[in-house]
Amino acid sequence: MRPLPLLVLALAGCGPAGPVHEPLEHVRGALLAEDRPTSPSASLPRFDPSEQVESVVSPGGRFRLHFTRSGPNAVPGSDANGNGTPDAVDTVAQTYDRVAAFYAGLGYLAPPSDAGLQGDTGGDGLFDVYLVDFAGRADGAFRTEECQSPESPCPGYMLQENDFAGYSYSSLEEAVDTLASHEFFHAVQAAYRPNLGNVAGEGTAVWATERFSPPLEDLEHFSSAYLERPDRSLVLDPDGPSSFAYGAALFFQFLSERFDDRVILSMWEESVRAPASHWAALLDGALRSGWSVDFDSAFTEFASWNMATGSRASPGQGYARGGGYGEISPAPISLPVELPSVRLAPASARYFELAGGAPNLSVGFLPEDEAGATGLHLLVAVVGNDSKLEVTRVDGPGPLLAQVSAPSATRVLVALVDGRHEGTGRYGRLCITDAATGSPCPSDTPPKDEDGGCHAAPGGLTWALSWMSLSLLWHRRARKRLPER
Repeated sequence: MRPLPLLVLALAGCGPAGPVHEPLEHVRGALLAEDRPTSPSASLPRFDPSEQVESVVSPGGRFRLHFTRSGPNAVPGSDANGNGTPDAVDTVAQTYDRVAAFYAGLGYLAPPSDAGLQGDTGGDGLFDVYLVDFAGRADGAFRTEECQSPESPCPGYMLQENDFAGYSYSSLEEAVDTLASHEFFHAVQAAYRPNLGNVAGEGTAVWATERFSPPLEDLEHFSSAYLERPDRSLVLDPDGPSSFAYGAALFFQFLSERFDDRVILSMWEESVRAPASHWAALLDGALRSGWSVDFDSAFTEFASWNMATGSRASPGQGYARGGGYGEISPAPISLPVELPSVRLAPASARYFELAGGAPNLSVGFLPEDEAGATGLHLLVAVVGNDSKLEVTRVDGPGPLLAQVSAPSATRVLVALVDGRHEGTGRYGRLCITDAATGSPCPSDTPPKDEDGGCHAAPGGLTWALSWMSLSLLWHRRARKRLPER
């Protein structure tokens, strides 16, 4: 875990996922720059007035690196190649050149130049990287400046940790690769729209690092921040700093593996054409036009892939590197199951787990508002001794019923998924029995809130009729099995 003060850890709510890269004011959305760190009036981190700040241009000619050889912001002084520039600065310069070329190769725009801006712009129109001491509170930040509007492309510059002393990276090269690929992707985002939100901003930046260099473990590091809370809406930005937005990279990794890298690029391109739209609506449009699927379908398959991560990963299913990710923690349940009021938020999933061995399982979910139950899905995964998941999927609207056989299963995973990219939370009734026929839910039990309180719902006759309708729907509806990979 990268060191941060305890206050930062408490505010970030990190847990095993660890602290985020940027300082708190950046994560809270304060992206506009003040004075650059060469000014005495700039906020920390900044160069001390007593330090002599030098600069060099990267070999590719696109970046200007600002550093000092002595003082609190000094870089390591080793110069093994004898070119007069500290090796650490050479490493940073070469890395930023590689990162910029890589993102250009994926089709992304270059960040706008700061040429013509007022005040200190680093001396020219090159992209500026300032190597300063973050004192353990973070390890990098991209800052925009002179944005014409929240929806306009913005130039900016980079602050990056000067020496990574005391951080947990295994080498300077690993640290620089991670920070340069993450923070420079924020600069790339600002070439499209700098205010798409923390989930889209941080999620795609962590994805970009994984895409740039898969051996880097930022995605693996942050994945648990999402997988520990899949019931939390993916389309609502966290209040304040949170590693959840970083963990959202898992969704963009899914999109990249399941469809194509171009999905993420298309979302950013759509943000220019529709500057007032939410990122999920932009993604929905990109998926529909380029891949003939929608956000709902993609998110539901994403929820299925997340069953096969961590210790539940199995070769050929889901993510190519899913064994290195965190894993969901499904709520343990035992037969018979009746949860009268299960809440689902938009773009979220609730997971449950029960022991295998039942010859027959009948799983039902009855939404309280059947008429407005679009975007609801039921996934039942029978897990064998080889950890392979055989997934049965039932889609709404209306009551959802799945009947599976699990006599040789080690366990059974049940997921309730809301694939909408907007809206409010909805409730429904989850019931599971080992009966081969009949509705799994008693028709005369009124629903209650999960905390024990009563919740408004239809009467017994309505519930009975609903389950009769469910049975008819079940016989007419073809069950879908998600393809293995």
